[in-house]
Amino acid sequence: MRTLVGIVLDYLRQLAWFLAASTGVGALVTFVLPLLGYATFGDRPGPGWYGPPSSMSWAGIRRSAEYALALPVFGAMPAVFYFAVPYVVVRLLERTRVPRYAVRLVGALLCAAAAFVVLAGAGWYISLGAVAGAAGIIGGAIYGARTLPRTMVASPEAAGAPAV
Repeated sequence: MRTLVGIVLDYLRQLAWFLAASTGVGALVTFVLPLLGYATFGDRPGPGWYGPPSSMSWAGIRRSAEYALALPVFGAMPAVFYFAVPYVVVRLLERTRVPRYAVRLVGALLCAAAAFVVLAGAGWYISLGAVAGAAGIIGGAIYGARTLPRTMVASPEAAGAPAV
């Protein structure tokens, strides 16, 4: 029972980091780039460079923040399901004798795919542009390569200890 609770807690902790790395990065880009003149969301006008804003009001900043926060909020529920695949695959690969770089590569690819699906679904609500979506996918891939894999010591023999 203790092992199951530990696995669930580890999954929830990793899920929170995945959400921060994928939808959080997308939300940060969605909030910051409009301040520089790039519309990251919307269908009329579409995403693109429209020059630096002539005057930015608090209402405009609040509106950008609301749209940016929509990504993690709308992406949280699908991420619970889609993140299960990279989590399980990486944890199973860690228990085998797969080289560490291969585990990191698989983790990066699967987390990028999961971030793509989550951001595509959540970004649909706000008509998210490609730049913010790509930033979130890259953030998910970096998370999958760097953070998701743990120190891979499955047994004392794998760590170099002599077998008894």
